[in-house]
Amino acid sequence: MAEQSSADYRGTLGRYALFGEIAAGGMATVHLARLLGSVGFSRTVAIKRLHPHLAKDPDFVAMFLEEARLAARVRHPNVVATLDVVDEDNELFLVMEYVAGESLSRLVRKTREAGKRVPPRYVAGVVCAALEGLHAAHEATSERGSPLGIVHRDVSPQNIHVGLDGVARVLDFGIAKATNRVQETRTDQIKGKVAYMSPEQLAKGPIDRRADVYSAAVVVWEALTGARLFKADDVPSLVYSIMNDEIRAPSEVAPDLPKELDAVVMKGLDRDPENRWASAREMAVALEKVLAPAPPREIGEWVRETAGEMLAWRIELVHRIESETSTSIPPPMRTDSQGPSPVRDSGVVKTPPPEALGDAEGSADLAEDERETLYRPASDAGEGAADAEYADEDAGRSRAPLMLIAAALLLLGGGLLALRLIQLQQIPDPPAPVASTTVEHEPAIILEVSRSATAPAPPPPPTAPKPRVDAPVAPRPTASAPSDCDNPFTVDAKGVRHPKPHCFKR
Repeated sequence: MAEQSSADYRGTLGRYALFGEIAAGGMATVHLARLLGSVGFSRTVAIKRLHPHLAKDPDFVAMFLEEARLAARVRHPNVVATLDVVDEDNELFLVMEYVAGESLSRLVRKTREAGKRVPPRYVAGVVCAALEGLHAAHEATSERGSPLGIVHRDVSPQNIHVGLDGVARVLDFGIAKATNRVQETRTDQIKGKVAYMSPEQLAKGPIDRRADVYSAAVVVWEALTGARLFKADDVPSLVYSIMNDEIRAPSEVAPDLPKELDAVVMKGLDRDPENRWASAREMAVALEKVLAPAPPREIGEWVRETAGEMLAWRIELVHRIESETSTSIPPPMRTDSQGPSPVRDSGVVKTPPPEALGDAEGSADLAEDERETLYRPASDAGEGAADAEYADEDAGRSRAPLMLIAAALLLLGGGLLALRLIQLQQIPDPPAPVASTTVEHEPAIILEVSRSATAPAPPPPPTAPKPRVDAPVAPRPTASAPSDCDNPFTVDAKGVRHPKPHCFKR
């Protein structure tokens, strides 16, 4: 696939945020994407977007989906995992694990352009890991434990990915069969694949795992020597060369290679499947015995040095996408009594938002709620009404038990208050307070009349409440004739009241 330079946002694809192409080929374009979860989980993935004309071919779609389902059963560290297949808006999307690194094809070409060859220990480390991944696919079983008989059919340097972690992984399990069906009518695209096909595959005969062993042996031969094993100007000539030309041993092309490698590689290249290694693992074990593989640490450093600017560009691209989506995770779809609430639209948007494309034409076609969901930080002012509604509902649910308890306490307090009021109504009225404008006084004050008017009266000692005694009431002065006895007491400097004797004469 050819490298691209576009990483613009393309819209949502189910739970994935789709970005621009990082590679393109005859069957599909490869996009970076972000899986965005509802609780903050996110992950960078690679999505193969099949060309629309292929997605409209029902036979191709059926074969593609069947092969992809089989590939999902292959689980191994040396295989790029198939995570999901999405069929939306009459398009097919294959979601795969994203691993930062470079293809073995580009690494070999970069090394050859620099006038060097890949160190044999690095070749052994990469190819042995790929062989282990192939063996895992060949041994894959169904959910019930029956063998699936998976054959990759397209083992090539383009489909071996070497990560920055130094681990080699095999790509595109399960889609080679569908791809070959399409490529049979495109001679300009089949040529690169034919160079790694086994003779029985080219002859349209029955194939098994040993066809992948042959292809892996071609990859080893070319990686060790830095040259092409079969060369031709057209596909028919290339097929004839594969079927008939004599194959030279690796040490004949690169004399510094150990002679022990020749037997391992040439057995894998035997045109008769019965004379090849019986399995990919068997070939890996034989290769490791004659050439110690380099550790992943060294291979990872070699990948970083060899891949150069293109790898650095892709790493920066992924970093930018991850930073832009780290605070813009779409909220989950909500279901209530009125049905699903369309918090965000699904489906691939044909035109990216202005935040991703700048002044790109047609950016206004993107819905505002989708643009804000994917690109507006959660801390911006004026967040969406849907988020506020969720917060209100959560707060209301958390306050409901407290409100019930408070209501119960209010009812209980009201009942106790009503009972207390009933009890107070049944208690006799207390004695009336002394008023300065009346002559209704306690007997003790009346007894003070016999004392001298000039002698100050000591304050009465505190006594227990006495029962109410009805005393004779002096006639009130008329309102028309105010007198000195309107206030029958005098107050001295100490604030003690003294009765006026003439106002209490009997």
